[in-house]
Amino acid sequence: MSISIKHTTTIQHASTAGTRCLPGLIMLLCFSFIAPALQAKAKKDKTKPTYDYVMNINRSALAIVDSSVVVSLQITALQDVPATQSVVLAPELVDTLTNQSLPFPYIFINSRNQQIYFDRNLKGEYPNALVLRKKKGVNLDIDYVRTAKYEPWMDKAVLKLFKQSCACNNLKDRGSIVAATFKQPEEPIEEPVIDLFPVYLLPPADNSVKVREEHGSAFLCFEVNKWDIKPEYMSNPTELQKIHNSVNLVRNDSDVTIRKMTIEGYASPEGTYPHNQMLSDNRTEALKNYLQRSNIAKGIRIEASGKGENWEGFLSALRERTDIPQHSTLQRIATSSIGADEKEKQMRREAPEGYNYVLKNIFPSLRCTNYTVVYTVRPFTLEESEHVFETRPINLNLNEIYRLADKYADNKEKYYSIIRKAWSLYPNDSYINLTMAYLALKRGEAEEAAEYLSKVNDCPEKTMNEGIIAYMRGDIDQAVRLVEQARQAGVPQAEAQLMEFEKLKQIQ
Repeated sequence: MSISIKHTTTIQHASTAGTRCLPGLIMLLCFSFIAPALQAKAKKDKTKPTYDYVMNINRSALAIVDSSVVVSLQITALQDVPATQSVVLAPELVDTLTNQSLPFPYIFINSRNQQIYFDRNLKGEYPNALVLRKKKGVNLDIDYVRTAKYEPWMDKAVLKLFKQSCACNNLKDRGSIVAATFKQPEEPIEEPVIDLFPVYLLPPADNSVKVREEHGSAFLCFEVNKWDIKPEYMSNPTELQKIHNSVNLVRNDSDVTIRKMTIEGYASPEGTYPHNQMLSDNRTEALKNYLQRSNIAKGIRIEASGKGENWEGFLSALRERTDIPQHSTLQRIATSSIGADEKEKQMRREAPEGYNYVLKNIFPSLRCTNYTVVYTVRPFTLEESEHVFETRPINLNLNEIYRLADKYADNKEKYYSIIRKAWSLYPNDSYINLTMAYLALKRGEAEEAAEYLSKVNDCPEKTMNEGIIAYMRGDIDQAVRLVEQARQAGVPQAEAQLMEFEKLKQIQ
């Protein structure tokens, strides 16, 4: 708490007043009594003090700021002070358990006559006092702020305000009140511990043949308007070796059987469409024959097809390369419904700078051959799966990976690493995404879990986990509704989850 200090004061002990009374002071202001004496008097006669000086304490506060204790009072004096009388308010910090106390400077509320007397005779005696004159019939607002050095005993102290009055040697005790206490820290509301029961499903047993594919692209070079394969021409040695490596990767795996190979050849869009279709057909067929004659794909059935002009590849390049000159014009023409030859003419005419750029920098990459090696994989035992997972995990189906993960159910780190790898292999599978959502909820990651669930087919388990996400987001009504749906759909954990949510109702 930040507190503005209006006055800095040196503590004035109440005993000073008694030891320095003057005869004139005794006649007009009887200050020989002090706060501790009033306390002793109250204990002696055990009579209830009379609170007959009317005032309102509008605000009071005790606070510890840095190494100081701060007293702050805002009082409205309502009752007039008789002409021959003064009212003295004595704030004092008191700890009744240790009998320690600390008096603060007085507050003098004077009538007109006593104000004159104080200014002439007592001002030097009480330099730190707050001295005010109460005008007849007018409420007096009093703002009082004082500080003192903090000591540990003050933590349990209270601020008492002793009221005194004196007139013509007639001393009256106006009682004391507790004006302020230190603000105690609020007891925190103990939130109930809510257990969460996210769920997942094991994928069903999969006895189907595991079909896998190895993909690649080669960029073979041909002489203009020719289609015969020249293994040593330009970059062809490197591109042919790429195909060879892909085939060998599968051929050398004893756990698989190659079923076939497909090759699809593309031409770039410059030139006429029929001519380019003829080039892609002939060049793809030439590659097929070359692969079958050579050791690259010997004995493998190859399916070859020419795909003509590679407009899909061109559009993909436009999406990735927005820095191409006249990009928007090229993209508009390329996506239009006009024929391929007309598109090329328009690009030459309406975007000559852009066309020359793509002709040189984009079109060569469109003259490619995409190839795929299709193969099947045998099933594996649990022991075999462990080795395959480390070498060729793509050869495992989800059921085999889950059986392997279950082997490490007691090792969270290992279990998670296996499931995470399964997700990287099958990122769109509903079962693996449900499991990833389950693991995210176990870690308290609601938004991550929601992202995984977006790829999960509708099922009671998905609804259950969505209910837990709603709870984690603070929507308990939605959480209860969704988990209740899961319970009615037969999710066993839903009953226990609803019982956990009941704990929240008990503190509302």
